[in-house]
Amino acid sequence: MQIPDIKNTLISKIKGFNTENLKSIFHTESSISLSQKQKIQLFDSLYNLINSWIPITNSLSILLFQTKNKNIKYLLETILKDISKWKKLEDCLKNFPKSFNNFDIYMVRMWEVTGKVSSALEAIKEREEKNAELKTKVIGALIYPAIIVSLSISMIIGFMLFVIPKVQKMYADAKVSLPNLTQNVIDASRFLQENYLLLIGVLIVAISGIITFKKHPLTKIYYDYFILKIPLFGPLIRKKILAIFSNTLWTLLQNGIMINEALDITKKSLDNMYYEKRIGDISDELSEGIALSESMWIKKLKDSLEDPYFPLELASIVKIWEQTGKLPNLLIKISQKFNKEIDVIVKWLSTAIEPIVIIAVWAIVGTMVMAILLPFFNMVNVV
Repeated sequence: MQIPDIKNTLISKIKGFNTENLKSIFHTESSISLSQKQKIQLFDSLYNLINSWIPITNSLSILLFQTKNKNIKYLLETILKDISKWKKLEDCLKNFPKSFNNFDIYMVRMWEVTGKVSSALEAIKEREEKNAELKTKVIGALIYPAIIVSLSISMIIGFMLFVIPKVQKMYADAKVSLPNLTQNVIDASRFLQENYLLLIGVLIVAISGIITFKKHPLTKIYYDYFILKIPLFGPLIRKKILAIFSNTLWTLLQNGIMINEALDITKKSLDNMYYEKRIGDISDELSEGIALSESMWIKKLKDSLEDPYFPLELASIVKIWEQTGKLPNLLIKISQKFNKEIDVIVKWLSTAIEPIVIIAVWAIVGTMVMAILLPFFNMVNVV
């Protein structure tokens, strides 16, 4: 009697395991992550639909019908299901922490409180577009030298693995006395051939260590501080963060959010724990009655030193706001200024790095070629 019961139980379990069960295994709210492009398109479409007087549930249903992306489908289905249970849209978005940040949630909260749906959705869309534009500029400045350096290293490794061993064999057969430079290059080539697996392992461990150091909560702040200090690229990254800071703070203040709360939202949108800590300290000092401009410009005039992370021009604009009450308009202007400076830095880096990398590569290749040819010249002189 036991066997049929077990059999029937197994059959019922298998029948009950439908596509919804499978979907729940591979899709969870915390695992869904929209790309910046997908997020911009989602909010842009939602903005257009709601601006056409289509109710939120109908708008989301239309987007669900139109999209072919599985992640977006699951996200919209979940939000519609939660809204049907009378949950606030703000709470629905909180279930997707990898897709929607604090800024998005606060904008949606403001919409639900004030009814300004158009301004809230447009603010989210515009902020994402500006951040995407800044990100493209910075990556554009970094990717070219990265490609050049990667190709150069690949060429040098190929030279050491395949060319130098043949040259070594040729000179060994000829029983030629090798100069120190040639011998050093041959030794380096031999070491690379004999230990390439070890070197690949060390490289993998190093990359894994850097990624862990970058992401771990205890060490991320040190990584974020370090990248701000990198020559050439540090100023570019600082300008990018300051542009996002100014633009985000401007958007929040424009929509009636108080300065302390706006700073708390802004600091979490910068993706840099060092700046997040600095803005947190500024917010605490502001609560204690210290002027915002004085907190941002930590060194103060009497020290004759400027805080490199919140430059004097930004602190001066905040100082003007404290006297006139016109901070939002001033912030958008400084944000535009930082964007122009980023354009200048990107152009300068593109122009300056190329010859530096080419000279460095040619110096290394020239050294190896010289190492190969020196014994040959010695043979000619002997003859």
